[in-house]
Amino acid sequence: MTPLVILLAQYRDHDSGASGDPAVSLIAHLPLIYVVLAAGVALTKHRYLTLTTTRIRHASHLMSSSEPDRLAGTLAICFFLASIGCASYALQPPPVVLVAMDLHFGPHTAAPILWSALISVCVAGFGANAHAATDAAY
Repeated sequence: MTPLVILLAQYRDHDSGASGDPAVSLIAHLPLIYVVLAAGVALTKHRYLTLTTTRIRHASHLMSSSEPDRLAGTLAICFFLASIGCASYALQPPPVVLVAMDLHFGPHTAAPILWSALISVCVAGFGANAHAATDAAY
């Protein structure tokens, strides 16, 4: 998706009759698009999620046979909070170190795109684990 957006933005920038506003707006919305897609990935059920659910449930039973859902519930809360935290970081400007690298995709700087894409992977990972832990607890 990112290459398509960047190509569209470059096409709009080189087109003399089009204003650059739609392209800039589209690139400005990429972090939000990444976070929404990461949340969708985290909420999707697949065989890896089922496997993780089984492993968390088994570990919960090993840790406490009297309250097996307690560990899974605690994990779900921790992973959910980590996912929310990463989502908030993905929507923030990139760190100065990444901006200082001065990477460019044509006329647009790459730091905000790379930052939000990388942190969105964390959103998907923590979110998927929170989903698995929630399934294990209930």
